[in-house]
Amino acid sequence: MTGKQLTIVSINGPYRDEAIFTMMRLAHAAKEKGITVNFFNYLDATVTAHRDQAPKEFPPIETIFGTIVKKGMKKPKADAIACIKCTDARGVTKYQTEGVIIGGLYDLGEWTAESDKTILLG
Repeated sequence: MTGKQLTIVSINGPYRDEAIFTMMRLAHAAKEKGITVNFFNYLDATVTAHRDQAPKEFPPIETIFGTIVKKGMKKPKADAIACIKCTDARGVTKYQTEGVIIGGLYDLGEWTAESDKTILLG
C-alpha cells in the first residue's frame, strides 16, 4: 500500500474526549502500512500542538503529537497544518510545536483532493 495518502481532520480540543488518541492511533497504523498521513487541526483541535502544555491529570498531548509529526519527516511522511483563523482565535498561532505549519482551508481542500481517504474526528 505505498503511495497512499490519508488526511485526518480533527476539530475537538485535546482533553475533551478520546478523538485525539484515536487520531494518533490511526496515524500510527497508517504509517506502519506505508501511508502518508496529513493532520489538519481545526477549531479547538489547534490547541493539540500548543507547546509547553502542563495538564495536571493527563499526558501532555503536544509531546505525543509532536513526536508523530517529527518522525513523519521521513517516508512515509506525516504533515500537520493548523488553521490560521482558529489558532488566532485561541491565541496559539505562535506556539505550535515544531513541524506544524499554519495554513488554511485551501490547504485542507488540496489535501482532500489528493488523499485516498479523509477522516473527520470530532
